[in-house]
Amino acid sequence: MSTFKHPKTAHGLSTNIVHSKPASKEGFSSLPVPVYRGSSTFFDNTAAQRATVNPLGLDYSYGLHGNPTQYTLAKKLAEIEGATYALVCPSGLTGIALVAQACLKTGDHWLIPENVYGPVQALARSLKMDYGIEFSEYDPYDAATVKATLQANTKLVWTEAPGSLTFEVPDLEAIVAFAKAHGARTGIDNTWAAGIAYKPFEHEFDYSVQALTKYQCGHADVLMGAVLSDNTNAFADVERKNRVLGLGVSPADCALVLRGLLTLPLRYTQQAESGLQVARALKDHPAVAKVLHPEFPECPGHEFYKRDFKGFASIFSLVLKPEFTDEQACAVIDKLKLFKIAYSWGGPESLGLVVNVPESRKRYLADAHGQCGPILRLAIGLEEPADLTADLMQALDKVS
Repeated sequence: MSTFKHPKTAHGLSTNIVHSKPASKEGFSSLPVPVYRGSSTFFDNTAAQRATVNPLGLDYSYGLHGNPTQYTLAKKLAEIEGATYALVCPSGLTGIALVAQACLKTGDHWLIPENVYGPVQALARSLKMDYGIEFSEYDPYDAATVKATLQANTKLVWTEAPGSLTFEVPDLEAIVAFAKAHGARTGIDNTWAAGIAYKPFEHEFDYSVQALTKYQCGHADVLMGAVLSDNTNAFADVERKNRVLGLGVSPADCALVLRGLLTLPLRYTQQAESGLQVARALKDHPAVAKVLHPEFPECPGHEFYKRDFKGFASIFSLVLKPEFTDEQACAVIDKLKLFKIAYSWGGPESLGLVVNVPESRKRYLADAHGQCGPILRLAIGLEEPADLTADLMQALDKVS
């Protein structure tokens, strides 16, 4: 039972309700970070309110700009990935857009890999159409094409490791070296590695972007992203762009991601091992031509993966044999009982999709006759791998 003293005041009831002090926090401590809600942030005096904002510090000036819940999340993400700076934003794609707009202006040029996350290609086309920012695509499996594609006005070289949908692992070391020699900034979509399996700032990247929607949240109930950096000037440019655009995130969502971080290493490792177990079992199915997983030597870029990565994610793809049609591939997914049909990954439930990639990207997937069958992408969750394997086998068997 709590006992409170109620001092008399000269104010009315409504005024007292608004201005009464909260209960003391002295003597209370717990693991969860409180959810600090509020649009207005109170200043002690006018001098504090008029003080110059430090874009690289903890600026408690307005709810949109940050609060202790949000900054605690950014701090923990920086600690996990080995960054000096971090900000959180509405999605991983938002983070990539922030980096692009912070680095590029009309007349500039950037490089993106052919196997990049599809919406990044749409972003590049939009920036070209609306702002005159040029872009080119390079072959991620041949780092020399980066050097060959660099232009005098190239300001940003973007990477993704491994590649979206087809899981090629590029020679990140060579790509960064070419970009730095040219004077361009470098960025990586590090969502697959979750800041755990690959450390971009040990390899001289300027930016890392992650979709916190995936493993960091871990429960498929939050949309959020993060931009991290070790480069003071590079991060200041992104932070300024973030404020100019008025981007913000919910402190309640930040608290959910903070909760997810508590089990991030355990879930990442468990789901990865389950995924590898399922992938190995599928390699021998007669309907499967290839399993695209960086752990397998036949996956393009396996040697770079072994050199640079300290772990792997739970998402991979299957290439069905060329005699399979798109309709048959869809039937495989439709016959699955334990897999949901959905985008994303990193949540507790397993997901499956039929994916389409341009013909130009199938050159590393084709058989000896130059043919490539449909591609299924599988994201393994927290279910028992034996159950997931049996489910996939029955679906493949029925369509074979």
